Amino acid sequence: MACTMINQQCLPFECLQVEIQDIIKNFVDVYQCDADIVITTIYAIVSIAVNKSIKLFDGKYTNYPSMWICHVAPSGSNKSAPVKMLYKPINELNEEAVMAYYEELRNTDRDDGTNKPKPICKKLSLTDTTPEAIYKALSFMPQMIYRDEIKGMIDDFDRYNRSGIISNMLSIWDSTSFCIDRKTEDPVFIREPFLDILGGIQPGLLKSTFGNPQLMVSGFNQLILFVYPDKVPVTYYSDKQLSESIMPYWTDFIRELLKVEPTELTLSPEAKDFYCTYYNMLQDKKSSANDYMQYVYSKLQIIILRWTIVTHLLWEKTFDYYQKDIISGDEMIHSVQCMLYFESAAEKVYQEICGGMYQGYTKEQSLKIIYNTYGGEVNLQKLADALGCSRQYVSKAVNKKDLS
Repeated sequence: MACTMINQQCLPFECLQVEIQDIIKNFVDVYQCDADIVITTIYAIVSIAVNKSIKLFDGKYTNYPSMWICHVAPSGSNKSAPVKMLYKPINELNEEAVMAYYEELRNTDRDDGTNKPKPICKKLSLTDTTPEAIYKALSFMPQMIYRDEIKGMIDDFDRYNRSGIISNMLSIWDSTSFCIDRKTEDPVFIREPFLDILGGIQPGLLKSTFGNPQLMVSGFNQLILFVYPDKVPVTYYSDKQLSESIMPYWTDFIRELLKVEPTELTLSPEAKDFYCTYYNMLQDKKSSANDYMQYVYSKLQIIILRWTIVTHLLWEKTFDYYQKDIISGDEMIHSVQCMLYFESAAEKVYQEICGGMYQGYTKEQSLKIIYNTYGGEVNLQKLADALGCSRQYVSKAVNKKDLS
């Protein structure tokens, strides 16, 4: 399973805690699945467990460890079973949260002369991906959207496109605070939202799901870390089961993460050097890339910092150089290796979506897509100024009937 620095075909995990390595190896052995699916699911579950308790300040910006992950593998490849098992601790926590909510609600409803506020159900994840459900949940606390088939989430977005869901999802990914105003409901203010996304999709559905021009041009697709194995293991019948110690350890590990004290991580000088080198490498790649991949490179420059937070939490702590609040150079190198994999997977998804024919959109087409992405609530003059064209040109572009 070992990966070298120049191998982009699998995600490294040799320097993670021994117990985490054992989980990965045991899951791969029992479920006969790709290790990258197991690794990225572990990262996603750890991310929602610590959510905004851990942040990284790189000297200029602050990042939380939120991440959007999509596993791409054919039906029958066991891409779902290991994810559901690793997700089990979150499901158990959700069940406890719902039970606590109803118990508190019963106490609230008692006629004792007090005016108690309605309790909050402190679930960590949701499967209802209508805009109202997402906004309401995020206004209370960090959330994870877990959909076995992520196409359902994108289809929900399509149905509510006029509500500005895509533009709000972009703000959510950036942890940008925003307010939701509805004519028939009270306004909802979402402060520094934190949202993880975890799900899967079959390769044959990539184009119909992510090939929507709005998702491609707005930058939505490029926020997703795709896991797309080149070769899916053949799944034979097996009676193997997970080791008895695996799930109890994993459950306890996640529950302990929920208790972590608020912490701000920083980069060691060596880690900062490695990060800058990777950042500049992506800058060079942008100069010869198409519009779609330029977006990918720009987002990876941010995602690597988020990924590094979880890497630090999973890192083997017996290493002499390990420091509780500082990202080491080795941890950053590890994260760079992971980004090389995701970069390769993004290119693969892009080719699958476009069939190698995508050459970007004209300025007119891009203008209309951007305008529609924000539900038509864009100042045309500001958009014109930003793009260096006249307001009349923008108005003409956004009012065309199609993109052809």
